[in-house]
Amino acid sequence: MPTQDTTRTSPVPVTGVGVVSAAGTSVAALYEDLLAGARPVTVRDVPLVAGAIPAGPNWRPDQDSAHAVEAAHVTAPLTLPPHIDARARRTIGRDTGLLLSAAQAALTTASAAPAVTATPVTPAAEPGEAPPVTAPRAGAAEPVPASPPPAPPVPLRGADPARIGVFAGTLHAGRSEYVAIHNRAGADAGPVNPVWGPQSSYNAPGAALSIHLGLRGPNLTLASGAAVGLDAIALGVQHVRTGRCDAVIAGGVDSLSAACPPPAADAAAASGLAAAPAGEGAAVVVLTAPDGPAHAPALAHVCATARAYAAGSGAAGEPSGGLADTAPANAGAGAGAAPDAPGLAEAGAEAARAALRDAGRAAHEVAVAVTTAAPHTPTGAAERAAIAAVFGPALPCLTAAGTTGTTGGADGALAFAIAVEALTRTAPPPPTPPDPDAGTDSDADPDSAAPLALCLGLDPDGAATALLLSGPTPTPTPTTTPTGATR
Repeated sequence: MPTQDTTRTSPVPVTGVGVVSAAGTSVAALYEDLLAGARPVTVRDVPLVAGAIPAGPNWRPDQDSAHAVEAAHVTAPLTLPPHIDARARRTIGRDTGLLLSAAQAALTTASAAPAVTATPVTPAAEPGEAPPVTAPRAGAAEPVPASPPPAPPVPLRGADPARIGVFAGTLHAGRSEYVAIHNRAGADAGPVNPVWGPQSSYNAPGAALSIHLGLRGPNLTLASGAAVGLDAIALGVQHVRTGRCDAVIAGGVDSLSAACPPPAADAAAASGLAAAPAGEGAAVVVLTAPDGPAHAPALAHVCATARAYAAGSGAAGEPSGGLADTAPANAGAGAGAAPDAPGLAEAGAEAARAALRDAGRAAHEVAVAVTTAAPHTPTGAAERAAIAAVFGPALPCLTAAGTTGTTGGADGALAFAIAVEALTRTAPPPPTPPDPDAGTDSDADPDSAAPLALCLGLDPDGAATALLLSGPTPTPTPTTTPTGATR
């Protein structure tokens, strides 16, 4: 099994976590809904793009109109950084808004939000309107010019904006704007809103995050597969560990789209996907160097990251979540084909073992695992099989897919956020009777397990990403391991 490992280094502190999902705008709400088995799937109209322009004489209803979509929708209002004025908000697409809102929550969680409130911005004139009039000072012949918009405040006090990196993962960002441009660009189809252009690319949300937060550090968007949210966080960990960044804002995002509506519930059930409704959301974490700018105490630490590939999958140069790529070259019969379920599960198991080796920890120290896919999907089943192979069948295994829906780029980042929340809770997930067919042997030792959590994401093409987290202190005191089967 080809794997890749990192050099053992100090754990990287996680000082902030922000989530926007169908469960709301807090990690705690998502965690509670997950444990309660909540399934907030509704039917709502989804516009193709935000900020649609007036219909032209040849406009067709399918060009940028709304469609009813059955999915796990984000219904809570988005909270953007306060210095983004109304005019700038009209240039922000749905994906960008979700990522900015999750980032704002993460920075607030880290107690790293700006200490001063942004000053009000004088609104600019809309097309066809007279420019705003400023009142003259007493005794002055000329009017007082309007104050310019404030510069974006540095989101992490004491940090150099040039040393704060942004790493985002997505699978679908920009698709709605791209389709809208295509629909409107036909002969006599009507005008195209110019703000759709910059929003029609994968990197639009991550780029907007750096722009609106005034950051000048590395900025990279990954689209590396189903575990892309974990890959983006792993890449951020690497940049902190190597000293390239003093802090990193990393996560994943994807939104629902009227251009590519998910199947209806009956069609999903017929395809075996009833346990994995479509969804949208974003999750963002703040990573800081251990000796970097002083912020809130760490919520958790990333002890290790690892990536493995199923035999015959992957290729040299494939995105590796921030780790040096050692995937095999595809050669021979069947090279490049999607692996079977046992091969995919073994790749996940090897990634988990590599993370344990990198951190110098043992399997029995892990108290909970968090995976990205719904348990009753083929990928989810492979993830659970991988966890059972390394940690035994009694280890609690959580996933947000039943609550948030399958969100694409956000799945891995949401899993990471849930792992951090599990580590910060005093009570472990409630146990449930183990599967009698899974056997009774387990590596878990109830008397010696420490508060460690493992995040695991598998891509059907054969790539596996694992991140190992410890609690608020890098070397936690052993506590009781929760027992029971998965949820």
